[in-house]
Amino acid sequence: MAPTTRSPAGYRLYDLDALLRLELLRTLRELGMDLGTIQRVLDRELAVADVAAAHADATDVQIRVLRRRRSVCEPWPEAGPALRRSSSCTGSHSCPARNADG
Repeated sequence: MAPTTRSPAGYRLYDLDALLRLELLRTLRELGMDLGTIQRVLDRELAVADVAAAHADATDVQIRVLRRRRSVCEPWPEAGPALRRSSSCTGSHSCPARNADG
């Protein structure tokens, strides 16, 4: 984002509108949004509410997947070491129960 102006020493200076845009950009990045989507929000091609709703839906899907993965791994900490070593925790995630005994 281009500065509003520069100080005599060359420091970038921003007005309130630019600072708010920078804060929105930072917040959207922290939420994991890609720069292309953020640019479209800043250019007002996309509404923040629409992007936030879509992001919330995607996050809900991720939470469901993670809960499902956790539910598969939950029984193993209570199982004996031999069962944990012989169990096949499938999927691309790392199951801490599977590696509990090294």
